[in-house]
Amino acid sequence: MKIGILTYYGDLNFGTNLQAYSTYLMVKSLHEHDEVEIIPFHGFYNFNKPFKSTSIKSVLRDCERIRKYAEFRKKYLNIKNDRTIRDVKKAISYINGRGYDRIYVGADTVLELDRLKKGEDGLSAYWLLNVKSQKIVLAASVKNLDYDSLSAKQLEEMRVAVSQFSHIAVRDHASYALFRHFSSEDKLSYIPDPTFSFDIDYRYVDAYLKKRKLSIPEKSVFVHTCGDDNWMMHITDQLHSLGYVVYSPRPVAWCDVSLNDMGPLEQMGIYSKFSFVITHRFHDGVFCLKNAVPFFMYVKSRGNLVSSLGDSKQVSLLRDFDLYPNSFIGYVDDGISVLNMEERIDSLLNFYRNYNLEERLNRCKLVYSDYLKSTI
Repeated sequence: MKIGILTYYGDLNFGTNLQAYSTYLMVKSLHEHDEVEIIPFHGFYNFNKPFKSTSIKSVLRDCERIRKYAEFRKKYLNIKNDRTIRDVKKAISYINGRGYDRIYVGADTVLELDRLKKGEDGLSAYWLLNVKSQKIVLAASVKNLDYDSLSAKQLEEMRVAVSQFSHIAVRDHASYALFRHFSSEDKLSYIPDPTFSFDIDYRYVDAYLKKRKLSIPEKSVFVHTCGDDNWMMHITDQLHSLGYVVYSPRPVAWCDVSLNDMGPLEQMGIYSKFSFVITHRFHDGVFCLKNAVPFFMYVKSRGNLVSSLGDSKQVSLLRDFDLYPNSFIGYVDDGISVLNMEERIDSLLNFYRNYNLEERLNRCKLVYSDYLKSTI
């Protein structure tokens, strides 16, 4: 049997690549005697450029990061001759032509529609409309896609596409709410992201820190923001006044140390080195949990990342682990920079002292594995 995994991969996003790898490993483990591959297809152009920087040293570190991600794609994802096809009909024809018996769609936000070409009405190729294979949604997400925002054509195509999936499992509440308009509850499941099933190998991060000659102090914070989140300068001032050293995976002016030369396998263990983390990234949150490290999470934009029902993948993750509102510091649109971080940090660390995490993580592995087995 030939099995394809249709997902995002290959850009410079740590979570995107590790979810693809986690999905591949899990599917492969259950199909040892079958041909399993990540479908070498992109429905849009990946962004693989260095961060903006004023330092030559920082640019060189970015080049090293880009090299590591390219190596990861080839060595671990086994991707060769991948292609970008933005025309949906041509993309569907390409996927059909590869002759898959079964296709797993997910994880990540593969079912979002805001990556379609401007003015295009309908669904993206990731919905696999009329692809001739058994098709299974595996921990996929629609991001902030709302039922009421869909056109008449999209509603009809989505109804048909959903009916063609043999199994449907999503990883966040916004996606579940959308699918409920088209699918019965007995066909629809809510499961964890595949990265919860991934075992961390700390040799990679230890080797990275040794090579960089870095010793991370006990009072340190990992802060992952967008490049234009200038409000973080106010937060950083508070962190410095409390004695914390600030690290970032971006070469931003307000951090003390930039870690912008990490690859995916190095970053998955870096969280364990910090007192706590501040991030807007879903998979940062997942790997903070896997590293048993407290974290704060924020949402960049209500308009672009939150559904009309108030759901987002970040808030879904926090609610699933009973971390909302303790770990949630808000929406950038609402002005996060006014927070009293000393009070919030004390509250967060006190909450984690009595937090039972291990049982929740084990359950995530079990639920994901059991669902995947049920699709065979």
